[in-house]
Amino acid sequence: MDLLENSSVERLRRALEYETQFRNAIVSDSVAFFDANVSKDIIESDFFYRKSENDFVSIPDFLEVSTPYRFTKFIELWAQNMIPDRSQVPVQNLLKIRDIILQTYQEGKREYSLNYWGENISGQRVFYKHIFLLTKTEEGDIRALSILKDNTSEREMEVHYIKNELENYAYKDPITNGYNYIKFKEKLQEISLPGSIICLDIHSFKIINSICGITKGDEVIRGIWQGILMAIELHKNDLAAHINADHFIIFIPSVDEKVIIKKLKDISVTLMVVTLDMDVPQLQPYFGVSKWAPGKKIEMSYNEAVTAKHNAKYQQNIDYAFFSEEDTNRLIKEKEITDSFDTALAKKEFKVWFQPKYTPHNKKLVGAEALVRWVKDDGKVIKPDEFIPILERNNLIKKLDEYIFRNVCMFQKKWLDEDKNVVPVSVNLSRASLFYKGVIEQYLRIAELVGIDIKWTPIEITESAAIKNESVKEVIDKFHEKGFSLQMDDFGTGYSSLASLNLMHFDTLKIDKSLVDFIGEFGGNRLIEHTISLAKELGIQITAEGVETEAQVKFLKNIGCDNIQGFFYSKPVSAIEYEKLLEEPVSEDKSLKNNKVEDHLFEFNKNYYRPALYSIVVNLTENKATDYSEYADWCYETKISTTDYDYGLNVFIDTYLLPEEKEKFRNFMDRKIILEKYSDEKQTRVIEYKRKHKERITDMRIIFHSFKVEGSDDLWGYIKVFQQEWY
Repeated sequence: MDLLENSSVERLRRALEYETQFRNAIVSDSVAFFDANVSKDIIESDFFYRKSENDFVSIPDFLEVSTPYRFTKFIELWAQNMIPDRSQVPVQNLLKIRDIILQTYQEGKREYSLNYWGENISGQRVFYKHIFLLTKTEEGDIRALSILKDNTSEREMEVHYIKNELENYAYKDPITNGYNYIKFKEKLQEISLPGSIICLDIHSFKIINSICGITKGDEVIRGIWQGILMAIELHKNDLAAHINADHFIIFIPSVDEKVIIKKLKDISVTLMVVTLDMDVPQLQPYFGVSKWAPGKKIEMSYNEAVTAKHNAKYQQNIDYAFFSEEDTNRLIKEKEITDSFDTALAKKEFKVWFQPKYTPHNKKLVGAEALVRWVKDDGKVIKPDEFIPILERNNLIKKLDEYIFRNVCMFQKKWLDEDKNVVPVSVNLSRASLFYKGVIEQYLRIAELVGIDIKWTPIEITESAAIKNESVKEVIDKFHEKGFSLQMDDFGTGYSSLASLNLMHFDTLKIDKSLVDFIGEFGGNRLIEHTISLAKELGIQITAEGVETEAQVKFLKNIGCDNIQGFFYSKPVSAIEYEKLLEEPVSEDKSLKNNKVEDHLFEFNKNYYRPALYSIVVNLTENKATDYSEYADWCYETKISTTDYDYGLNVFIDTYLLPEEKEKFRNFMDRKIILEKYSDEKQTRVIEYKRKHKERITDMRIIFHSFKVEGSDDLWGYIKVFQQEWY
């Protein structure tokens, strides 16, 4: 029994020794520590503060109190005497420490700590880490070992690190690790030497991102940066910085054009090396150069260089441009426009004009596009292409967009109230306006205040704005959800993506004049035909813009184009002239003689249209081919003339058809057989056959539509010829 007792005492002694050693290890690097019974809110032992390795100060004596002492009262005294700045958030928690400790233990946690700035016994500023280690006694009381550590050095190192990081963030470009624009300006002010500011861009850099990916694109940006550093002379006060994307800025302390041009050539040579080393599409830089001297705003010189750079982008033989007096005059003009814009709005100098849209088969007015004209008080007219790009660059276009939309709504409301033959008037929404928060709600609000249904005011968005930006798709979808009819404007001017039409909610596709001008050429015809065919399969209406000739109208009508806008029918007109059009009855298109056969073909193609190799319109009764769409050598060989369908058909069969195909084809196409078998109903038949073309055997298909028109007994045939692999 004594042996057992001695053994238990020894284990207890060792446990207490281990506990003491553990406790000493915990508090060894502390400047002070004490024990508190938190449950009973009391500190029973003394509390010493370590001034140096072997120099201690009694905190109770220092605070002129004696232990035992209330724990919460002691914390208040400590904060009052040792923490000058008691507004620190952690100090607020320190003053509520008893409640926090009890709650912390209840949550199962055994440690609580906070950090704050205070003073030591000598009055020096110290960053304290105050730790409370929590235990529970056999009696059920919560006790805390309070440990105070001096973390001033670590804190100062941390602050220094954060400061450096902030400076890096503020002054260092994240891709190149070189200067950013802010640091560039700061260094240029320090150098304070006259010289030239150069802007550098890369032609079609987006292609590199598209082909090689964003990660590779960033590598190329770093390569360009290294190339610039190789070409400039930092020890001679040359400077450079990465602005963003593929935009860089350079300073050379010289205004000698020969010196600058040589520097630009050096940079171009280094970028050729970067191209080869990184195995990417050729990096073709273009530069804009402006002068700078101390006292001149850097931003002004930078903007001048950007202006010059835009001039260089479209030059053929050189890749740089110097800012000139002409550029200065242009900037002055731009400033005049921006400065007078608000006054012009208030004075209603911006006038809404209208370009009518018509259906090609009966010249019925079916809509219009709202355009803008700036007419000054003195009668001078500023063209849209002069002021709209300036308003876009200066973030003023949103005001003009809303002004035009509001005026169109007011015109439409007036004409509806007057029982005019109102048709929808589409309103252009600029690219910049699409990015403003609440643009959809604003347009709905305008229409609601005017009191008009938005079906009368479709929205036009350019193809480039719609296709190139994913965020725009969300805006387009929301416009559509709210009930707006949407039209894609200028289709064909950018990187047209027919597949994207299926992803965006457009009701109408407007084919740009640049495509319409190619009507009559094989490639142009095919492109427009395929565009219309796909759009119709997707349920999208087609409007052709910039139509100026009867031949264009006839072609577009025959392939099922829904509406036509252009000078052939009407140039843009003022609101007064347009209002008169709304009062006129639907007129006949006398220029096309109101051809009923063409009207029939228009309706046929409207419901069924696929691009054909060529098509022929035949008066079967009179044995005449009256219309012939010529597509290269496929048509020249057919021999079907406007005088004799039968002769041309026989020559074609004997020359180009395989022997086993001839009888079947003749029975299908023979004029007399068709006349004999035709009833009073329209007929559409299909034949597939093989023929020779340039020493090849080619699979073909023909759709033969036979019909009669009101007021005539003649039987007509509409022949559409397809190559099977294209069908």
